[in-house]
Amino acid sequence: MNLRYRYRNVSEPNVVSEGFKEFQMNFVNTLTHLPVSLFLIGLYIWKIYRKQTAHLSPFLSFHISMYAFVIFNIITISIKPDMSRFLLVLHFWISMLFIHFTYIILSHIFIDLFVIVFQVTDLYFKICDIYISRRNIKCVLIVVLIIFRFFFIDDILVLSISDCMIRFDFMNASIHLINIILLISLIIQWKTSGIHPKDTYILINSIILLLLTTIFEAITVFKHVLKYNSDLPLSFDKFIYNVYYFPYLWIISIYICNSRKIQTWIQSQKKRTSVTVVVPESLVVVRPQRIDETVISDFSVSEVETVM
Repeated sequence: MNLRYRYRNVSEPNVVSEGFKEFQMNFVNTLTHLPVSLFLIGLYIWKIYRKQTAHLSPFLSFHISMYAFVIFNIITISIKPDMSRFLLVLHFWISMLFIHFTYIILSHIFIDLFVIVFQVTDLYFKICDIYISRRNIKCVLIVVLIIFRFFFIDDILVLSISDCMIRFDFMNASIHLINIILLISLIIQWKTSGIHPKDTYILINSIILLLLTTIFEAITVFKHVLKYNSDLPLSFDKFIYNVYYFPYLWIISIYICNSRKIQTWIQSQKKRTSVTVVVPESLVVVRPQRIDETVISDFSVSEVETVM
């Protein structure tokens, strides 16, 4: 077994987009995975029906992402090449999001873990007099991750096992590994100094998503190694995961986090380490007193008469 890093050749298809057009044309053949999506959506609807929408609030960003990518999936599958130019441009950009959905999910997990592990609250740069809130820090991380995505768009990892060569997208593999390291760090932090009850939702959700994502990737690797024969090409796997699995996996976390035993454990978590908050220094301006200014002291009337 050998793992090496290299740059994609011009003649090679891009790892993340390989098989995309064929997947669009053969989308109907992938509907065998639809029951999984319907089951998870059913669990989501059941929460809403029972008016337990408060259970969804710790996963708000994943909640929004689910709706966004359901719309993106519909547009990606439905728009045909013979439509208007505007729709084709729209289809191109939405297809880019669809193709990179795995990276988006992994980046989402990375940002959540990063701000907890490094206890990022607010930043204040005294030299530049710049104050950055936690939300803006996340926005900065998003921009950085987007830049890295396009900078390493053609970088790949090649895993050689006997006579089988499997290509991985470099950024997907890298951020997946970083997420695992951050998750281990967070677990160690929880064991040593405790964790805030609100952060336990992110911890559990990250464990579930990373575990399932790793399992899906491992299944694809085993298919390549075993030369699994299927009616669908193996290049379809990543798109099948993007359509039928990844947008809805966070729903599993809702039920696990709100189970009785987990809720008891969450409520028992108390952060034992104090959080240091950086407060910007206030600028005090002292105005010098002019010589010709009259200084009025607090003399009483009797004191004035005595002086006179």
